[in-house]
Amino acid sequence: MEKGTLVEIQVQGDRRLAVIDRPEGKKNFVAIDAEGRTHTIHPRQVSYLLQSEHFKPSDITSFLDAVQPYLDPSSLEVAWEFLVEDASSATPETLAELLFSESSAHACYAAHCLLSEDKVFFKRKGDRYEPRSASQVADIRHQLAAEELRKQQWQSFLDSLSTALEGKPVQWGEGDHHYLDALERFAVQGDDAPGQSAAQEVLLALGRPTTSQSAFHLLVDLRIWDAHENLFLKQRQIPIRFPEKVLEMAQSLIDNSPPDCDVNRLDLTHLKVCTIDDESTLEIDDGLSIEFLENGQRRVWIHIADPTRWVQPGDALDLDARRRASTVYLPTGMIPMFPPALATGPMSLTQGRICCALSFGVVLDDEGRIDTYSIHPSLIRPTYRLTYEDVDEILELGISAEPELEALAELAVRRNKWRQQQGAISIHMPESSIKVSDDEIIISVLDSSKSRELVAEMMILAGEVAGHYGS
Repeated sequence: MEKGTLVEIQVQGDRRLAVIDRPEGKKNFVAIDAEGRTHTIHPRQVSYLLQSEHFKPSDITSFLDAVQPYLDPSSLEVAWEFLVEDASSATPETLAELLFSESSAHACYAAHCLLSEDKVFFKRKGDRYEPRSASQVADIRHQLAAEELRKQQWQSFLDSLSTALEGKPVQWGEGDHHYLDALERFAVQGDDAPGQSAAQEVLLALGRPTTSQSAFHLLVDLRIWDAHENLFLKQRQIPIRFPEKVLEMAQSLIDNSPPDCDVNRLDLTHLKVCTIDDESTLEIDDGLSIEFLENGQRRVWIHIADPTRWVQPGDALDLDARRRASTVYLPTGMIPMFPPALATGPMSLTQGRICCALSFGVVLDDEGRIDTYSIHPSLIRPTYRLTYEDVDEILELGISAEPELEALAELAVRRNKWRQQQGAISIHMPESSIKVSDDEIIISVLDSSKSRELVAEMMILAGEVAGHYGS
């Protein structure tokens, strides 16, 4: 390389133009850049050189200005379309001729810049550049588009984070949930969480410690969790929210009742039906009746709410309920198996409304054993919604207007005595109700009472009837 040769060199990973000034030892050269700084370089550090002209360091800036108009990356696609058909490779010089119809130093260096910065159309092989195949170009474009989308989503997420941390309402986008879910998993599972790197990326961007506790505090600050979030629910993967399609289906069923698959339901709407629950209960799922027969016998009816009226096997409601398996009752409230609007509405035995049920009709003998029974899909109209305290008061006062409750209580006592004679074991332990309200824990001991024993005996009776039927 002679004095005055313009070269492109790599300095700490950056490309820079410099002019060769003199040799340095046996293998190295001294080059001077546009700012007058000297660089001792080995030929391996030279990524491009122009030997045809003699330059001075002061010429570099004007040379780069003259190169600038040629730097149109879109022109590479035109060259690629010409070369890919013949699988012809190119050099910066041949590409300059193809693109610009000239081989001046400016055009050749511009072609070199385009080729060396290109990640889509050409790949370097020695001193030449080979066009990639059409399928390779399509794959790379797809990857670049995906990466660009990821960058846009990341920036959008950071903007939403900033807004939420300022206490302003945020409508989280679809792409945001990737990071929010990662934060939740990291807060719950710590270092065992899959994809924890995404959560740590968020924490790093906010200048917060990359720990699971930090992820927890961030979710609280974002008002996605509260300060007393129950992590045991998260660890056991109990879903708290319902998918949108499940909520939409539930609302559709409420607005437009589907046909009843059980067309031969037994009409029991003439019976007086009482439901007995705690005052806070929202899902009323059982009720009791008694029918006085002509032969002096009494038939007990235990009515169980029939959700199958609203659920078809394999539909969205059914699949989501299978995943949940049960309503979960916690001191802070319940997590229902079905959407609340459906579970506390049509699926519940609501006072004064005709409801679908599965009804167990049972006649007991004088000792309390089952004499006859039948099970029916039914229609009932709950008459009263009573609390345990209401029933205890009615039984204690002996109100004559409610002989059904008195008869049910007497049959419950008879059933209990018969079960004890059969060897049933009763374990009497204090039962408690634990509630959390406004961050206050309220613990109440539930004393045994006639009303609770009445309901318990009727539920055990229904269980025994179901067992006989199944057998």
